Amino acid sequence: MFVSVVGFLGYYDGTRYITFPAPVILGLQMLGLMIAVTRHPIQMLRFQAGLFPLIALASWAGLTVLWADDQSIALKRWLMIFVPGILLALLAAADEKPSRSFGFVKWLFVAITIASYVFSLSIYAFGDITAVNEPMRIRIVELGGWTIGVSEGGRQYLDLNLYIHRFSGFTSNPNSFALFAGLSAIALCATLKRQLGLRGFLEIATFVVILIILVLSASRAAVAMALAGIVVVILLRTDRRGLTRLCVVGVMALACLLYLALFIRGEVSTQTSAEVFELRERADIWRLALSAISHVWLTGVGFGLTQEAVFAPLGTQSSAHSVPLSMLLETGLVGLLLLLVTWFLPVFSLTKANRQLDRTSIAIVALLIALFVHQVIDSSVFRYHWAHFVFVYLIGASSHLAQQGRD
Repeated sequence: MFVSVVGFLGYYDGTRYITFPAPVILGLQMLGLMIAVTRHPIQMLRFQAGLFPLIALASWAGLTVLWADDQSIALKRWLMIFVPGILLALLAAADEKPSRSFGFVKWLFVAITIASYVFSLSIYAFGDITAVNEPMRIRIVELGGWTIGVSEGGRQYLDLNLYIHRFSGFTSNPNSFALFAGLSAIALCATLKRQLGLRGFLEIATFVVILIILVLSASRAAVAMALAGIVVVILLRTDRRGLTRLCVVGVMALACLLYLALFIRGEVSTQTSAEVFELRERADIWRLALSAISHVWLTGVGFGLTQEAVFAPLGTQSSAHSVPLSMLLETGLVGLLLLLVTWFLPVFSLTKANRQLDRTSIAIVALLIALFVHQVIDSSVFRYHWAHFVFVYLIGASSHLAQQGRD
């Protein structure tokens, strides 16, 4: 898990983002996963039942490679995403101490978030802008011949003359950094202790710091995700499981209404000073994706081929900026249904009335629902991105916890 998150971190050197090459990350992932798999084969067999939807989704996505226009690219992406993803999920399911492992993941997120913001502020204070590629800029500092920097953007709030600088930290862009902050806020909120000692006060103080960083990130998706996750945490910590399940229905319904409204209107986005309330370029991207989906909704164009099928013919480099739309476009209706089952079956399993909810279970349920909210308007999960491996880890850990609740 450490390699699957930290391996994607890096910095800007004045012109581009520097990180480990994907083959190196994949090689380290597979080496670590294969060593771990040989040590826990029995446990993986015991707790793998909850992973059947993920395995079924991977199988169907692999089947779509057969009718993809570019089978080699589709197969390569399927292998890079699902092979290490399923292995990581199996290992998370086999973990005999999921709460301890989740604690490590939580503090890893927190450390990356705080370190990224301190790094960004240092570059902002002492660095210079070397490149401008609107709406982003690259700000760097020279340290003895070593050039390090961050990507910097900004967001204007209405006509209040309020402009917030947005930094990438150790990630490739400000939205990815904000995702770390959102995940950290939810995980901390879910695991806060009721008894306040020194450790409790330190966790509350850390939670407040993370919330401030999240707000200053000015990422609408990350803030919406954090709000959704914190609401779910409150519901579960007050034992309102029925309302938590309704949240699943609610977020799926809102996503459908958002896409449907855009599809019916079919308008190109307009831009005003009220950026915080606008879809902007996503409106145009989703309109193109929805138009393509209307022709291939049954079977899809092949896993991983959104760029090649929709945007490359238009001379545009873009993703669909939405996991549900991407999966519907690439794997058809069957793939989308399997995606929703994979994503939300753990929520319903962990919130059954006859099982005890511990803080780790609450955190995983909240993170899964919140991450779906985020991925309605982003597409990191089911791409070779650290967020995908966070997702499969949560699926694996939930499988263990759900089975543990029945033992």
